[in-house]
Amino acid sequence: MATKALETNFTLNQSEAMEILNAPRRTIRESNIFNDIKLSQANKVKHAASILKSRK
Repeated sequence: MATKALETNFTLNQSEAMEILNAPRRTIRESNIFNDIKLSQANKVKHAASILKSRK
């Protein structure tokens, strides 16, 4: 598995990926900052599309 963050490539082996997946979940505190964590998949796609459209 590989991912790219800020122009740096990271490669994870199977055990590292499983360690991340098995880590306990964290509760995200409510804030006045918008995030799409609780949006439905359809609304996430709409929101992402509006962001991309605004960048043109």
